[in-house]
Amino acid sequence: MVHLTLEKLVKVCDKMSSWERFVIFLAELAGTSTFVLLGCLGCVSGSPEIITFGFGFAIMICVQVFGHISGAHVNPAVTVAAAIFGNISLINVPIYIVAQIFGAICGFELLKILVKNHENDVPNLCSPNPNPNLNSVQIFLSEFLLTLVLIWVCCGIWDLRNKNRSDSIPLRLGLAVTGLAMAGITLSGAHMNPARSFGPALLNNGTWDYQWAYWAGPLFAGVIGPLIYKIVFLQIKEDAKGCSEDNP
Repeated sequence: MVHLTLEKLVKVCDKMSSWERFVIFLAELAGTSTFVLLGCLGCVSGSPEIITFGFGFAIMICVQVFGHISGAHVNPAVTVAAAIFGNISLINVPIYIVAQIFGAICGFELLKILVKNHENDVPNLCSPNPNPNLNSVQIFLSEFLLTLVLIWVCCGIWDLRNKNRSDSIPLRLGLAVTGLAMAGITLSGAHMNPARSFGPALLNNGTWDYQWAYWAGPLFAGVIGPLIYKIVFLQIKEDAKGCSEDNP
């Protein structure tokens, strides 16, 4: 049996220079801006198919361009999960999240400039717009479960047993986001990203209904998802290794 200590669960600090942290900040800022701009452009059409594929393709682009720089989290929930999984140190988490929030604001502001003449055609463009038949708990659960699956996809990618299967990561993540968005777009809207929910809400003159659920659901998934993966699936790896050493 493997017992997980705090040191095994998280990496508190690292030896990055201030410049390296600044580069990460810029990559997440630019990546999240790109994600929100391209993804929310699909919302202008109002077509669920275009919206879901738009966000999926936006993730593909961000991961391809920024993945080798910062990991292209572009999502506070993914950043929290990465810290718990051990991919980044805790000291970098605020850098990522601040960059993502500002990136979402910048990306949506660029979108508003691009579609200024059509902005009123889509009320509350790209803001949280859940199914009116759902209550706040159901919206929270929808965002939690959808994000949980997304986090497990990320954990599978981060797992060192998959290190030789990295060429198709942008495609796999993009298709995962598209599939999850298709599954949840008629429920909570399948945001799965607090920054992506916050930027449009902030700039759409106070569309804050259920905003808490769009933060709490994904962030809770960002904590629970990697814990389950590390305790269950990585433990299986360690237990299997121990058995092979005992029985050559």
